[in-house]
Amino acid sequence: MSVADEADRSTDDRAAGRVPDDAYASDPRRPATSALTPWWRWLFLLPGLAAGLYGAYGLLTAGGRVPLVAWGTWFLGSALLHDLVLAPVWVGLGWLAARFLPRPARGPVVVAAAVSGVLSLVALPFILGDPGDPGDPSFLPRDYGRNLLLIVAAVWLVAGLWSVVAVHRARSALREG
Repeated sequence: MSVADEADRSTDDRAAGRVPDDAYASDPRRPATSALTPWWRWLFLLPGLAAGLYGAYGLLTAGGRVPLVAWGTWFLGSALLHDLVLAPVWVGLGWLAARFLPRPARGPVVVAAAVSGVLSLVALPFILGDPGDPGDPSFLPRDYGRNLLLIVAAVWLVAGLWSVVAVHRARSALREG
């Protein structure tokens, strides 16, 4: 079905029957033309496209300063790592959270998992990196592995407390309401 075919309809009975309380479900402009309206969505798209084009131009005109083969390997490797490892892990964690956690606890657990992942990605080069010269105590002077574990433990402690409070509040509201 084309956008022109959908433009003549006032409602989309196929979607409206499935989600009766959702005003957008019966809107014939969605999803076919939702990217076109409202106009302010282009304010988010155009700067991103401009930045991407500027980066591509800089990459292609840098000459020998940028090793294109190494860059391409890194670029494709990171895309494959995301698509074949990180995304399935997140989907699996989301499924586990939906299956085993009460609804109010899911948000804190997802936030804690995301923060833990980002912290780990930032700290991993320091943990796995070259330990340096033992005679130079200023080179990587901290125990980064231990510190990462302490920070991640603190994040999960806060998330656990947040989850307990959220579940308690939700159950109290159900009892009162």
